[in-house]
Amino acid sequence: MNKRDAFELVLISLLALFLELAIIRWLSTEVRIFAYFKNFALMASFLGFGTGCLLHQHSERMFYTWFPKLCIYLTLIIALAPLIGITHVIFVDPREFFLLGSGLGDHEAASAPSIFETLKALIVIVSLYFMVVAVFACLCTKLGELLNRFKPLTGYSLNVLGSLSGVFLFSLVSFLGWPPAVWLIIAYFLLIYFHLGRKSFGWVSWYFLTLAVRTAIIVGFIYPAKWTPYYKLTVERDRQWEIPVYQVLVNYDGFQVIQPFGPQFLDRVPKEINPVYNRHYNLPFRLANRPVESVLILGGGTGNDAAVALRNGAHRVDVVEIDPVIAELGKDLHADRPYQSQSVRLFVDDARSFLERNTSNYDLVIFATLDSHTAFSSLSSLRLDNYVFTVESLQQVAQHLNPGGGVAINFFAINTWLSQRHYDTLKKTLGDPIVLGSIENQETILLAGPLFDRTRDLGVTSYRPLVTPFTAEPVELSTDDWPFLFLKGRGIPFHYLVPLFVVFLLSLVPVRYCLATGGQLDWQLFFMGAAFLLIETKAVTALGLLLGSTWLLNSIVIAAILLMILAANMLAPSCTGASFTLLYALLSLTLLVDFIFPLSVLNRLEWIYRVLTGATLVTCPLFIAALIFAKMFAHVKSSSAGLASNLFGALVGGLLEYLDMWTGLRSLNLIALALYLLSFWFLLRSHRSGAQLSAPLGARGEDF
Repeated sequence: MNKRDAFELVLISLLALFLELAIIRWLSTEVRIFAYFKNFALMASFLGFGTGCLLHQHSERMFYTWFPKLCIYLTLIIALAPLIGITHVIFVDPREFFLLGSGLGDHEAASAPSIFETLKALIVIVSLYFMVVAVFACLCTKLGELLNRFKPLTGYSLNVLGSLSGVFLFSLVSFLGWPPAVWLIIAYFLLIYFHLGRKSFGWVSWYFLTLAVRTAIIVGFIYPAKWTPYYKLTVERDRQWEIPVYQVLVNYDGFQVIQPFGPQFLDRVPKEINPVYNRHYNLPFRLANRPVESVLILGGGTGNDAAVALRNGAHRVDVVEIDPVIAELGKDLHADRPYQSQSVRLFVDDARSFLERNTSNYDLVIFATLDSHTAFSSLSSLRLDNYVFTVESLQQVAQHLNPGGGVAINFFAINTWLSQRHYDTLKKTLGDPIVLGSIENQETILLAGPLFDRTRDLGVTSYRPLVTPFTAEPVELSTDDWPFLFLKGRGIPFHYLVPLFVVFLLSLVPVRYCLATGGQLDWQLFFMGAAFLLIETKAVTALGLLLGSTWLLNSIVIAAILLMILAANMLAPSCTGASFTLLYALLSLTLLVDFIFPLSVLNRLEWIYRVLTGATLVTCPLFIAALIFAKMFAHVKSSSAGLASNLFGALVGGLLEYLDMWTGLRSLNLIALALYLLSFWFLLRSHRSGAQLSAPLGARGEDF
């Protein structure tokens, strides 16, 4: 094995994965529509990877000449998005689909976009999608060229090793909170290796590379921000107040307000504004029929709820906040200093994970307005905080209540069906809630449990009792299997299907071009790729529920899956006795068991045994699928063509993933099973006919 070729294959794989993660995150931050179409950038990456692998014979021109230029163009567009007016583009009514943010319908009764706005949004989506495709297509021509210099399984293992390194590198960048300018420097530094000593990479190329970095730095000065593992965070002092009030913006949109509640500050708030200023914070304590001594706050943010709990006499306040930078902002900027109190314990963790492991009980559990509509949309397939409002989550919360305790949920209420969903979910677990709302703040709070007395005085607040039900139409409750809080009902919204369909049709153009220029699709690997993406999505989701959905744990899970693939590659050569028929049968069995077996049954076990058992159930299909792929890939004629087929399949898998908005997450196993059976059918067909697309795979009878 040529050591230089091996090093370059690992390096180009590292660069591809690192750049993919960087662009997906940066693009969804600067062009907000991509945060609501969460799979688009990922699908574009798959299409670009596959196209590049099939066009590997053109790597001299595409990788060395076009990739640096296209990469610079893309990064300049992303960096300049707020200045050229494409940060917020819309094509549907923002209030209907919760596509909210700065100037996108937060406080308007109706905000349907004009035809011009719709066309602009679609042009931005499609243009940037194919710009990402072009960037990765040019990059991966070099990947395809290097892959073909090795035996298929050896090259694939080196590719996975490089991808694993890319995950670790971007995780480190996220941990350190480095901004996009540093991401670009790292990516360009990795790229420079391939251009050392090449005359084609002159001073003009160096100028444009540094131009992209300088532009990102300048925009960073214009819009100063902190980069957390989850968000781009901006903090501004609100000058309309004499007291220290701060606006916290996430990705250019309003997110939280840091406001003090000490008497020395409240006395300086104008009396006529006091009801709106106080919002909902005191209501759970005002309506409590006894002193509240212990409080759990889920989504504690910068500390407003903790400050109010302390002022109302709570002696033990546990706060769960998933973002470490937001928690630090609370420590540094909140004038009441709640996180410095000896009575407050701050946990930087996922709410569901905390509920799983924590054994303490509380008088009051507060859901602290953690359904941020700047981060969520009914056009998204899934967002992590959706799991906090499922039936199963509320049942867990009920188990953490002291006798006579209560639960408070405050949320941004702009659609009656969303309010009804929260109401019905809470009613199912704790009985009829007290319902209060504020027209001025467009918020509603639900209070449920024996702790609360609806006859007590509300105090100084703009909240007043509301009439229920909010809507006469039946509203499905969100569950761990169907956790789509902001989706009105099962199904994929038509307005979502339009850009999805347009992108899919246009994606066929580069695929057809590759096939017309001599490329071939290996259909068994194609369907393997489509199915693997689905079970990987299902696994990451299930493991997120078991372990928590923090950025670090998600990175660990993705790294563990890549390590599993490496282990399967190493094991495949020694598995000559395991036929494809046996392996596909085992894969089908594990998929069915994972589909039938409810993970909630494991709640009776200790946490560590629950995690180990659940993780084994979830990851078994992944390992068997990786083993099948390794045995199959070991015999392909062209490594680049085989990997391209798999990546094109992953693109289709990304499209099929959206079916879970209709069928639920567990059904992904059944869809994946159907795809794996198609893969097996093509494998049998090629074996029996002897006319295979790539190589004499399965020519030996013992393989079957």
